[in-house]
Amino acid sequence: MGIKLVTKNELKWVNEQYATIGFVLSNLERDKVAIVTYEGEYAGVGRIVKIDENNIEIGGIYVLPAFRGKNLAYDVVNFLVEETKQFKEPNVYCIPFAELLNFYKKCGFKETNRQNDIIDEIILSKYKWCLNEYEKKVLLLKL
Repeated sequence: MGIKLVTKNELKWVNEQYATIGFVLSNLERDKVAIVTYEGEYAGVGRIVKIDENNIEIGGIYVLPAFRGKNLAYDVVNFLVEETKQFKEPNVYCIPFAELLNFYKKCGFKETNRQNDIIDEIILSKYKWCLNEYEKKVLLLKL
């Protein structure tokens, strides 16, 4: 298993994976994208999206079906959490599907309280977009 940041040449493969599952495509000018390999093969992806000077989102976590059950998603999320420390941004969010709550809690994320927490409008609008875009329920979590 290995994890590295993608190059421009690997971005096509990443976006092909995102297209198959209906995720927004990545752009290396905005996103910091990681790729995980397993036994020399591309096995999954994840990304950090810099929303603005104060907010970052970890998302786009996807492990190809043939590689599931090997803790690769956990490895990718932890890699991305470490990468966020370079940004020195105060707010790191994640908008996962609801069934992944316990997984993200293991990675250090907590549920937000949208009534009591101060959440930037850009993050709230992205969360609302996800609620409308995806059939599955999504959550707004914060590191």
